[in-house]
Amino acid sequence: MAKTSPLTTLVDLAQNDTDAAARELGRLQGLRTQAEQQLKALTQYREEYRGRMQTMMQTGMQSARWHDFSQFLDSLDAAIRHQTDALAKAESQLLAGRANWQKQKRRLNSFDTLVARAEAREQVITARREQRANDEYAARLARQHAPSGHNH
Repeated sequence: MAKTSPLTTLVDLAQNDTDAAARELGRLQGLRTQAEQQLKALTQYREEYRGRMQTMMQTGMQSARWHDFSQFLDSLDAAIRHQTDALAKAESQLLAGRANWQKQKRRLNSFDTLVARAEAREQVITARREQRANDEYAARLARQHAPSGHNH
């Protein structure tokens, strides 16, 4: 459709919405990946710290030192729980973002289909118009070259 119509405006708006949804989906994927990496790092650090604590307990550890280790492990556990919640939230937001992008993409595809149908209808109308003009031209030529039944 060469001319601007409300339908092409809707297609442009739907394309903008789809592009924005795709950018948001990418951002959400990045946040989810970051949350997962942070959780993995915290979990790994906790395991290493716990291993050091066990090694020190085997060689003997003062109760104050054990208490400090234990409190720090509790803090790490709290951070891991918090990060687990953050990852779950990021995954939920990612799913919502993916659903929104899919919705915008379907909407854009619907408008594209409508544009294609409108273009096809316009082509049929144009072809009929051209055929009618050609038929009229051929009929005029035939009338001009046909022997006239009148004598002047």
